[in-house]
Amino acid sequence: MKGSLRILSLALIASAGVAQAADFQITITNVGPQPLSPFYFAAADNSFNIFNVGGTSSLGIKDIAETGNTAEMLNITNAAGGAVGAFGVIGMSPLGPGDTRMMSFSTDMSHGFFSFATMLGKTNDGFLGESFSSMGLSLFSGSNPVGFDLTITGARAWDAGTELNTQNAADLAFLGGNGNPAENSGDDHIRVHAGIINGVGDSWDQMPAWSQNTDLLRVQVTPVPEPASMAVLGLGALALIRKRRNRKS
Repeated sequence: MKGSLRILSLALIASAGVAQAADFQITITNVGPQPLSPFYFAAADNSFNIFNVGGTSSLGIKDIAETGNTAEMLNITNAAGGAVGAFGVIGMSPLGPGDTRMMSFSTDMSHGFFSFATMLGKTNDGFLGESFSSMGLSLFSGSNPVGFDLTITGARAWDAGTELNTQNAADLAFLGGNGNPAENSGDDHIRVHAGIINGVGDSWDQMPAWSQNTDLLRVQVTPVPEPASMAVLGLGALALIRKRRNRKS
């Protein structure tokens, strides 16, 4: 009987975990022509917003968009305290075209909105990302973890508005440049990136181009294990209990 109660307890704990908290796996795949910087992500409540389209970039977004450096964004995330349930960086080096990387994390439904940012590696200040205000990616449906499968196209490639897109080697981090050309007046805000402009700058031909319809990044966030698997576990445990009881009777 004690063994039966223990199995039932485990089944109930597993079932409760589905309703309140869950483990997730992130899979990111570079499906575009541009290399991408290490991938910053956070699972948080609706008060944590890493950027606003049309707004001014924070230092965290500026650093990611210009150099791929996530340190300041991690500082911002740490300072948000209880608003954030989980966060991290996937990869220590650029994600090349065709590359895939994965990471696991845990969060609960009160911290169920997913945000991310990664540099378009061969641009002045281009990045891919979503925030609570831009898309509001939810990891839960009600109390059930569901995740999502999202492909980002060029129509949602962002210009951070922190540098003028000179397309010159002296201003491009991937070519060793460290110039910081001032953005045009009125363009110093986050907006859809205009893309690589042929013939502009001395290094435009080393910057892989994309269009608004080009697939650039696939982000998959999947519950681990799937909710259906947890339900099967619970039913299996109850069936085992009944079987043992029938044998004893």
